[in-house]
Amino acid sequence: MKENRLKEKLTRFLSREGADLVGYAPVDLWDQTNPGWSAFSPRLVWPPARTVVVFGMAMPLPIVETTPSAYHMELYKSCNRELDRLALKAVRYLFNMEVAASFFPRDGFGSIKYLQYKPFAAFDHRAAAYFAGLGTMGWNNSILTARYGPRVRFVSLFLEDPLSPDPILKDELCLQCRLCIDLCPCEALEAPTGKAAVVFHREACRQWHEKLTAQRRYPCGICIKVCPVGDDRRIYGAEKRSGVYLRENQALQQGSSDSLYRSWKHARSWGSE
Repeated sequence: MKENRLKEKLTRFLSREGADLVGYAPVDLWDQTNPGWSAFSPRLVWPPARTVVVFGMAMPLPIVETTPSAYHMELYKSCNRELDRLALKAVRYLFNMEVAASFFPRDGFGSIKYLQYKPFAAFDHRAAAYFAGLGTMGWNNSILTARYGPRVRFVSLFLEDPLSPDPILKDELCLQCRLCIDLCPCEALEAPTGKAAVVFHREACRQWHEKLTAQRRYPCGICIKVCPVGDDRRIYGAEKRSGVYLRENQALQQGSSDSLYRSWKHARSWGSE
């Protein structure tokens, strides 16, 4: 079928150009779920949209672990630039095949300051990644993926063509270990009670990021760093680091000679306030 050939060609193109994860979701899913998702439907961004293609780029764990640092900030900005570059390139690629498409950038807001008054972007890539089967929501308010945990950034393409969807993941990836909650420096996360969702204190997180932005070492990303989910931990030999993260502040204050702590301290000591 024409739709399957297009999906195969687009997936190969995105993977070849640098996407680490690619998934497909029908736009109708936004309207079939709770009002929180439908209020940010892809059709509100681009009315002809029938398929959302979400793709992600991984952030290497060793650099994420240095956060908050200028080192981590540069990684974050580099991933953002690469994602937007690839999204634009994909739209042009599709256009040359006479396929109408658009995209939504990786963030979609002007600055941290304006999130105080308008705390949401016009589109949420987390919903797209979930509907496209790339991951599930974690207690850290982020999408968790099997390969990279939450250490991946996303961009979404909107296509006028209906393409075959990928299945939503049935099993939750979050281990509910509480590391993201217990180690959040601004106490922005609160564990759920019963069947309720995690409470995310958005303004507390925003204020903390505003301080880090002024110091030129944003974003925070502690909840991304400490999450134990992801094959990347096995690849980097960091499968059992929960205790390391829990002792980190005390170890740094005491001037630990541990090479891992020293490397994080070194990265945070240069390039920012």
